[in-house]
Amino acid sequence: MAVEYKDYYAVLGVDKTASQKDVQRAYRKLARKYHPDVNPGDKAAEEKFKEINEANEVLSDPEKRKKYDELSQYYQRYGEWPGAAGQAGGGYGSGNYQYRTMTEEDLRDLFGGQSPFSNFFETFFGGASPDMEGRTYTTGQARRRAVPRRDIESEVEVTLAEAYQGTTRRIELMEPDGKTRRLEVKIPAGVDEGSRIRIPARNSQEGGGDLYLQVHVLPDQRYKREGTTLRTTIDVPLVTAMLGGEAKVSMPDGRQLMLRIPEGTANGRTFRLRGQGMPQLGQKDQQGDLYAEVSVILPAQLSPEQRRLFEAFADSLDTER
Repeated sequence: MAVEYKDYYAVLGVDKTASQKDVQRAYRKLARKYHPDVNPGDKAAEEKFKEINEANEVLSDPEKRKKYDELSQYYQRYGEWPGAAGQAGGGYGSGNYQYRTMTEEDLRDLFGGQSPFSNFFETFFGGASPDMEGRTYTTGQARRRAVPRRDIESEVEVTLAEAYQGTTRRIELMEPDGKTRRLEVKIPAGVDEGSRIRIPARNSQEGGGDLYLQVHVLPDQRYKREGTTLRTTIDVPLVTAMLGGEAKVSMPDGRQLMLRIPEGTANGRTFRLRGQGMPQLGQKDQQGDLYAEVSVILPAQLSPEQRRLFEAFADSLDTER
């Protein structure tokens, strides 16, 4: 039986012009729906989950996607795959690639074992690349082929407080054999939006590559981040601003520092707290600075006596009212 065509765009439910973000968004939504942990014992959901991962493997990789689009155009034009019997030339080239239609018997002999990918994927995307390692398969006769190292890209969201201190996340991985593996991954202090964390290869003999986590830092209304610099606003009562005193500065890790406020501090004045900003990624002992801007809080309501005293104070300054 010839290899069956796979419409990866239809599998993920996206248009052929979909952006990489659209592809990832559709993949995450479907992966959550059909994940084996959500559908225990459901073989149909398991197969659907494999199909979704296969589609994402191709469409999330620019090179594989380009190659797939070229194949699809050829199929739509001629109604058969490049190199099918009866096709002049016996093959179709795209750059350094060469394709031909293969039967299930060919695939068993070439690949052997059990793969989480379809025959279609193995035929057109299972070839050797610089990121492959050898593995021996026994299918009637010993044969050696290159097994692709499948790096995995994933996203992780952290709060600014977690980015300040460092944290951990439990990650679920789908291994090449279809099994689910759980890892506890350390997110180092100092990660920023777009930081990429590499977790070294797992089970490389079975084709397992590295795990790459792309970090998204969630907004925090209390702080503005500029690299390793943090900016925040602190409330200072009018009396403290006028006469001097102390004000609390809340830190992302839950600590509270006491900041000395000189008398006559104006609204909007900014104080620098050295070494209290975000840690430098990979150098936790080196931190940026935190800038605290004063917001003077006026009394919400004055008693008659307080008003009389304020008026007397104003008269003493000889100000116009």
